[in-house]
Amino acid sequence: MESKIINNVVRFSEGIDNGTVKETELLKRLNLIKQNPNINLGVYRGYLISYHFYKFRKYPSADIPRDSYFNKIFLKCDAIFNGSVFTPIAIGKLFLEIISISDDQQKIRDMLLGGFYCCLWQFMNNPKNLEIATRYGLEIIKSAFSLDGFDYLNKIDLAGRNENVRIVNLAGSGKKEIKLLNISSLSAVITAAISKKFNGNIAVEKIVSRATSSITGSGEIFESLGVNVSIPRHKMAEISLETKLGVFDINNIVPKLNHIYDGRLYNVQVFAGLVGGAAIVNPIDSNLINYGLTRGLNKLCLSILGKLYPDKNILILSGKNPEGKSIIDQISVVADTDIAQRVNGENSFYSITPEEFGFEFKTFRYIQTTKKPKENIVKFIELLTGHGKKNLKQAVAMEVALNLYGLGVVNNLKDGTLLALQTIDSGDGINVLENLIIASGGDINRFNSLLKKKF
Repeated sequence: MESKIINNVVRFSEGIDNGTVKETELLKRLNLIKQNPNINLGVYRGYLISYHFYKFRKYPSADIPRDSYFNKIFLKCDAIFNGSVFTPIAIGKLFLEIISISDDQQKIRDMLLGGFYCCLWQFMNNPKNLEIATRYGLEIIKSAFSLDGFDYLNKIDLAGRNENVRIVNLAGSGKKEIKLLNISSLSAVITAAISKKFNGNIAVEKIVSRATSSITGSGEIFESLGVNVSIPRHKMAEISLETKLGVFDINNIVPKLNHIYDGRLYNVQVFAGLVGGAAIVNPIDSNLINYGLTRGLNKLCLSILGKLYPDKNILILSGKNPEGKSIIDQISVVADTDIAQRVNGENSFYSITPEEFGFEFKTFRYIQTTKKPKENIVKFIELLTGHGKKNLKQAVAMEVALNLYGLGVVNNLKDGTLLALQTIDSGDGINVLENLIIASGGDINRFNSLLKKKF
């Protein structure tokens, strides 16, 4: 029941961009939120209130704060909605003012955060606004990471210890419309396993987090298998040179920022989506940034990341459904995947299909998440030991091939796919995971127990 209410509100909020929403439908969702205070939908309440005010020039109900502090921020958001063009610095300050609101005013903070995202979403997704939207994004990033004092431009340099190593920063926006197995996490392990075929000169640095809208988040997968994701980032960085895989819990890097978002967002919004938040928070300097974006403008995300890291190769990918809608932050098995790419300072934009990897189109049901976290763990172990289902192997192989192609270690996607499938079938992935558990001081007994139960 709870998931149905969340989906109802979230999908409705995504659909108001076309401007044809009736007031009765808006009020219906706002009442639904009000009637279910146990479900954390405060950000979406703010989103819908902001749109209602913009569309009908009035608040939708009498219980919305009317104090001068709320109105000051809310009316700034409304001004943006109505076409006022703020300076990028003013946008950054407005965002910082909202996320700096204390926890004792959490409901106010959530509502204003929703209003901020609502007023900016259409503007920043309009290709005509690319230049100023990029500058908005850079200031939003600066404000967001200032909460924790995280220096997103000063990354840990592993190349200084091994000049031949090629590093991929693997992250995604999450919040998929179709709930899939943890394919990006599987691809991270398999890419790391392939490293030995290249003299150990590939390392994968993966940002992980807890589940908000899925059965198991990437952080929960690795932790449930026994990896210690709580160690300091510099220690994990050293481990990644040894094991070829590092996993970094976003909550350990930006805990204050993560606290503001935790459990509140069920779809992609401006910060985590359009500006590439998860890719930016990765603490390791890399050769390739591979970022999956569920919903939003790939070109904008590439523009922002390109401004931040002009000397890096960057891949932004959004998987579509057969109707042409972007719905997942990874390669689609059912339709096109849009790619925005930066290689050696040059941008390109194109689409790929499973056929370019040598596969046929499949339905999502072959790789959808199970209903229980334990079942997802079993699927994870099956694939890493070479026993996964064919269609899951293919989905993971496509992700791995894109990593290898982006790093320049294979000449085409089909070569990368073949190498990925060979590595999956060899079962070498499970060795990478075991080595990471041991090196991180994790729970190897838990891992052995899970392995024993399955095989």
